[in-house]
Amino acid sequence: MIKGPQWYKYNSPDKVFLNCRVEGGQQRMKGEIPEELERLGNTIRSIRQSRKLTLRDVGENAGCTKAYLSQIERGVVSPSISVLKRIATALGIRLVDLFLVPGDKEDNVVTRRGEGVTIRYPKEGAFLSLLVKDLEGRNMEPLLKRLEPKTGSDGLYAHAGSQEFGHVLSGSFDLMVDDKVYTLHAGDCFYFDSSRQHGFMNNSEEPAEILWVISPPTY
Repeated sequence: MIKGPQWYKYNSPDKVFLNCRVEGGQQRMKGEIPEELERLGNTIRSIRQSRKLTLRDVGENAGCTKAYLSQIERGVVSPSISVLKRIATALGIRLVDLFLVPGDKEDNVVTRRGEGVTIRYPKEGAFLSLLVKDLEGRNMEPLLKRLEPKTGSDGLYAHAGSQEFGHVLSGSFDLMVDDKVYTLHAGDCFYFDSSRQHGFMNNSEEPAEILWVISPPTY
């Protein structure tokens, strides 16, 4: 089991994050920008500009500097999951909205294998599959998270207005909620309010898969 999170406060009113590196990320050399990072950066910039927000506006609300946010938009660094979540919140959107693409909404009763949106977070070896075609009119956000060994959210975050339930399908991982760490194994379940600071980490040597449901969708 990992050690309990240590308090870290960054310069943003009324917001406290644990184990959070405000400017955590891997910097890449010029000319070596992966397509996924370039696409993510372009999406963030497009949404920010459409809302007439400056880099400083978003950076201050997300707890990172104007310079670091600019690097993310240019694809120079690979932001952590916790940083991306805070940026999405500052933009007034869900994290998954940074990765969703418009699709066929005529029949959304069934989602076939391969039809859901799969998100690969740039920095960590974490994959997230949205198990519905879109979230419009949905009261639940069903996700399948796959965590490779030694990967996780790289910090804690919170998003008010919803609750979360999860069932570990395979492997094991550590769930951090406030100042507690819970080690969960296949067959274990969890339930907590999304407004509480939370994060996750796979400290094992095997991948972990978790069915994760957020209601209403706020992630």
